[in-house]
Amino acid sequence: AGDPEAQNDVAMLFLAAGRPKAAVYWLELAAEQGYADAMHHLGRCHLEGSGVPRDENLAIMWIAKAASRGHAIAREQLFVLKQGALT
Repeated sequence: AGDPEAQNDVAMLFLAAGRPKAAVYWLELAAEQGYADAMHHLGRCHLEGSGVPRDENLAIMWIAKAASRGHAIAREQLFVLKQGALT
């Protein structure tokens, strides 16, 4: 019913079941509503090419959005990604 937390949970079930394209659909719905966990997971999907073509720019964008909303893991990943780009 449009609940981003529930949409994220459904996405996690699809990822666990090996259906990343379906997971991305639900992650996008939740991420567009500002749900940080979904933003983080969507960024990871783009980084890994899981359910979507690999796109480092989109990955960083979504992970940065999650980090800006206080997502601790996304903050750490963004730091690591930036360090990798600088070396």
